[in-house]
Amino acid sequence: MAAVKKGIEEKIKKIKLLIFDVDGVLTDGGIIYNDEGQELKVFDVRDGHGIKLLMRAGIDVAIITARESRAVSFRAANLGIEHVYQGMRDKAEALGLILEKKALAPEEAGYVGDDVIDLPVIKRVGFSAAVADAVDEVKQRVDYVTKMPGGRGAAREVVELILKTQGKWDGIIEKYLA
Repeated sequence: MAAVKKGIEEKIKKIKLLIFDVDGVLTDGGIIYNDEGQELKVFDVRDGHGIKLLMRAGIDVAIITARESRAVSFRAANLGIEHVYQGMRDKAEALGLILEKKALAPEEAGYVGDDVIDLPVIKRVGFSAAVADAVDEVKQRVDYVTKMPGGRGAAREVVELILKTQGKWDGIIEKYLA
């Protein structure tokens, strides 16, 4: 895991909701179209399992993405993610809606992004992370930069960081060893 900036542990301990961007975070940013024009995306199974572990540990998950894709709807449903905001050019607006629905303060939310469109949310949440291959403008402004690139384990890395910092990881592993 990448180094954590000093003082970030206290921010992470407050997290009750983790929000993900999709393209470039939960995927590698590539978009594939088949001959019928249907959009295809590749998601990492370990990222998905990490998201499930996070939710089982009592931390809610949401998605905010500027694009719209049926693949995202299918993936979110598969993982049990209820709060999915697609087509959100103003991601801060979506953040406000989620926080209101969940009755959470901004410092209780975390966000993982990769591009400048994510900056308005990054500025407002309590904990922010960028994937290793995010643009420099984002990496310079977040609390944590992953070692792994988007769509290739970055989401799992952030999940494990949160669960370990909150003292929940060992209990999860114990269940698998029982």
